[in-house]
Amino acid sequence: MVAALIVDELIRCGTREAVVCPGSRSAPLARALLSAERAGRLRLHVRADERSAAFLALGLAAATGTVTPVAVTSGTAVANLLPAMVEATYSGVPLMALTADRPASYRGTGANQTIVQDRLFDDASVSEVDVDGTAPVTESGARALRARVDRLVAAALASGRGGAVHLNVRLVEPLVPDDDEHLPELPAGRGDGPWTELRHLAAGKAGNVGVAKLDLGKKTLVIAGSGAPDLPALADVPTIAEPNAPAPETPVHPLAAATFARDDCRPEQIVVLGRPTLHRGVARLLADPRIDVTVVAAGDDYPDVSANARRVVAAVEVSGECPDQWLDVCEAASELGASAVREVLGETADELTGLHVAAAVADSLRTGEQLVLGASNPVRDASWVGLPFPGVDVHAGRGAAGIDGTVATAVGVALARDRAHADEIRPPRTLALMGDLTFLHDAGALNIGPAEPRPESLTIVVANDSGGGIFETLEAGAPALRGGFERVFGTPHTVDIAALCDAYGVVHEETADLGDLLALLHPDTDVDGIRVIEVTTSRAGRRELHDVLARKAALG
Repeated sequence: MVAALIVDELIRCGTREAVVCPGSRSAPLARALLSAERAGRLRLHVRADERSAAFLALGLAAATGTVTPVAVTSGTAVANLLPAMVEATYSGVPLMALTADRPASYRGTGANQTIVQDRLFDDASVSEVDVDGTAPVTESGARALRARVDRLVAAALASGRGGAVHLNVRLVEPLVPDDDEHLPELPAGRGDGPWTELRHLAAGKAGNVGVAKLDLGKKTLVIAGSGAPDLPALADVPTIAEPNAPAPETPVHPLAAATFARDDCRPEQIVVLGRPTLHRGVARLLADPRIDVTVVAAGDDYPDVSANARRVVAAVEVSGECPDQWLDVCEAASELGASAVREVLGETADELTGLHVAAAVADSLRTGEQLVLGASNPVRDASWVGLPFPGVDVHAGRGAAGIDGTVATAVGVALARDRAHADEIRPPRTLALMGDLTFLHDAGALNIGPAEPRPESLTIVVANDSGGGIFETLEAGAPALRGGFERVFGTPHTVDIAALCDAYGVVHEETADLGDLLALLHPDTDVDGIRVIEVTTSRAGRRELHDVLARKAALG
């Protein structure tokens, strides 16, 4: 099934020639290619020598300008492809090494013909992918595999930076069917073309300008994540933006995603800008096959976790205007989400959570200031309380979304802002919001030598709920799984943050009162250097708080 899906998607992407070498582990790939030739979908070439076969495929790829696979079995057969892969990558030829491999469990067991081959072409290819073909293929797995093949093809054909690619497929017995009549019934592709139209990497090539034409007369929603560009053409389109995306002109609260999942409120098309990573409701929208998803991106690492994007482009051209009725729906859904947050904050003000702290930080921000957000709950809380704001620069480490290095990052951001405003008596504030584990993970960044530049006004707000608050809301925090939760997920601690700050010579202030916190964060408060505000919070009711928000934000 996996082999047939790969070959089918390659053909949908334009492959019309293929080369195969004899082998046992690669039998599913060889049979799929032979079946495609018999159906008149491609031309197959068989060679006994893998090195020669690879250069044959290279010649075919160079002459046709299309991705041409050379399919081989595992072991040294794969190593024999290296010279052609090097040549293809350095000459920009779209050659594909389509290699069969043993299951991962075979490694280190003395299994026959088993080497580490999935990374063999690290420096001799523009992209490598390892596919586990040992498990049954589900419908969602088929979509993901087709989308992965499309990414590889796009990388091979990328304008100015294409070359050889490697698709390594782990296969397990039985490798052949009981008879030649047995052909797998494949999960359907999309029309006659690829699962995902990848126009952006080939932008500028003849006949392909990498632009999608969008009719805004359809119900359109923009999702903007980390690194999102500011596209004026989409300014009037309702936009769910993460805190470190540009502040949209037509903002929509992220809790509105639940409303958009309804049949009568579902958007017809979504445009994805940057890399959204925060909200599960948004992820569910992007995975809905009933919604036409267009991704605007520049490279081959574009966001499409659910393999549901129909096209990836370099730019969009718009026509028409958003219908008034759709704008009204988006405004109502957004207002419902924003009101739900403020209502819940008011109802639970007697026991502070990280969400209360995020709201206090957000409410204290002024134009020209900047905010650094820690991973896990703080960046999500900031999104719920209304960020991004116009005029406030936000940095959040969403590349790998780790908690490490956040204090040092905040210091660096503050130092750069100070230097940019060196002529001002009082440079704009830098605030940082993070959880206690994030702060403790990088507390050593407060060790700044006496001769080193120090931030002029950096306030680090630490929401201290003694542990990993985000796990309270995830699957591991379910009521039925609380037995070992505190030890391995909650990870409580007894660190004296005040003493820690004192050891580094950093001002420390502590509160468990919302009013006091707002006073400490008042923009007119003088901060000389680095200040840490520790806010004692609770994570005990965090899961229930999320449930209440979801209910209050649900339209109808």
